[in-house]
Amino acid sequence: MSDHDASDPPSPSPSSSASTSRKPMATTPSPRDGTSARVIEGLKTLYHEKLSPIESTFLFPSFHYAPISDSEIESKPTVLLVGQYSTGKTTFISHLLGRPYPSAHIGPEPTTDKFIAVVHGKEDKVIKGNSLTVVPELPFGGLSNFGAAFLNKFEASVTPAQLLESVTIIDSPGVLSGEKQRIARSYDFADVVQWFAERSDLILLLFDAHKLDVSDEFRDVISKLRPHDDKVRCVLNKADQIEKSQFVRVYGSLLWSMGKIFRTPEVSRVYCGSYWDKDLEHKDYKDMFEEDEKLLVEELKNLPGSAAARKINDMVKRIRLVKVHVCILTFLKSKMPIFFGRESAQSALLDDLEGVFEDVKVMYNLSDGDMPPLEAFRVNLRSHDFSRFPRLDRAVLRDLDKLIQNDIPELMGRVGGVSGVMSMSNMGEVEHRDTREEVRRAKAARAKAGKGRQGRGAVMAISALIGIVVVLLLLVAVGMGVFIALAHYGKLPEPAMERAAASTLFKQARSIIGMEGQEL
Repeated sequence: MSDHDASDPPSPSPSSSASTSRKPMATTPSPRDGTSARVIEGLKTLYHEKLSPIESTFLFPSFHYAPISDSEIESKPTVLLVGQYSTGKTTFISHLLGRPYPSAHIGPEPTTDKFIAVVHGKEDKVIKGNSLTVVPELPFGGLSNFGAAFLNKFEASVTPAQLLESVTIIDSPGVLSGEKQRIARSYDFADVVQWFAERSDLILLLFDAHKLDVSDEFRDVISKLRPHDDKVRCVLNKADQIEKSQFVRVYGSLLWSMGKIFRTPEVSRVYCGSYWDKDLEHKDYKDMFEEDEKLLVEELKNLPGSAAARKINDMVKRIRLVKVHVCILTFLKSKMPIFFGRESAQSALLDDLEGVFEDVKVMYNLSDGDMPPLEAFRVNLRSHDFSRFPRLDRAVLRDLDKLIQNDIPELMGRVGGVSGVMSMSNMGEVEHRDTREEVRRAKAARAKAGKGRQGRGAVMAISALIGIVVVLLLLVAVGMGVFIALAHYGKLPEPAMERAAASTLFKQARSIIGMEGQEL
């Protein structure tokens, strides 16, 4: 995380610094109200009592996200900064806070080699990563899964800045190029960024106007943020150091690059400016820079007030992903043989996972946007035995639908601020006018449905009776045919032949004495 590099303009003279230096951002955040606290409690109850058991049963953490802790749900809004080295991330944070923070290092070379959580406290101090994972007030317990190699490169910088009373800022190491990014770090940088992105309310991608080229390593990191593109904003830093004729080309190039990486024509919001306390070098776009800085500050200030709504939005996305996950796993389970050929069947399903996704989408009426990344899901599937997946329980899908249709709207109602529904008084008047008509229609519909069910029941009973009679007649016909065939070929059992002979003699005797057709 470095400041403006060695090509930065010289500092103004002492006589002019007082008049030309820009003021730090005014960032007094909006406080969280009691309504947000009630929504947070509702989310905790919803997750632990209804969603978490389903995640555990269907192995959701093994494929997607780790379980959510209470501290993560209760946490302050988090802002994640990501960028290549020497883009000015550390200077940006200092400018944002209006003061430097502990362990901040600024320079033209890659100076910050740690993930730093900038949090609020009464005095300046640094807390190391291993200790951070056990602090109950901070939502970093899940980082222990990345091991000691990462925790040694993670720390918290505590400082009494006013903004940090309601917001936490995550400063990340600069993305390196080539083998340095992959070999020089003893942990998976992209996976750690993804972990923070999942729990962040705002993600700022910082770019240096002089070094706009997006490296392959940075592109891979940004691709991890694609599921969270609604949180992503771009910051074109040091934009005052390029001339007016170059600025338009640089700005357009950034929009094109981001659209290509995120695979969407709608590009993330781009804030342009020079985020440090010194005066602008080129002032052609001074008004635009000041306006963008003002808009960025407003978005940061509004984070605490809208934190509850964003947490609800993240929970809805998680519920939808859990439902898709359940559908995929149970579909794979249904395609596995009971006894033999399990390995070959599983291998065939893995090879045709794209076709499996298409079948699942059609069967459960899912959209393309609901499906998880195919290749990553395939990799996770290789370590599991499909025959051990749970079977489909329709009640689970109904419970997930109820969470979105009933529980989530109830929580959104607590957030308030929506006027797209009628007031209760107006709704009562409408209901009063339409009650009799609705009751009449409902009774007619029930009567019609009842007659239909009775008619279908009678038809089914008659059909079943006819079927039984036909089966009995067939059995009798078959038996008679067998008896005649055996009698014809003389293969009846002896007692049967004796009875046949006796019957013939008896008939002849009756005909002789003239008693044919009479009973004895």
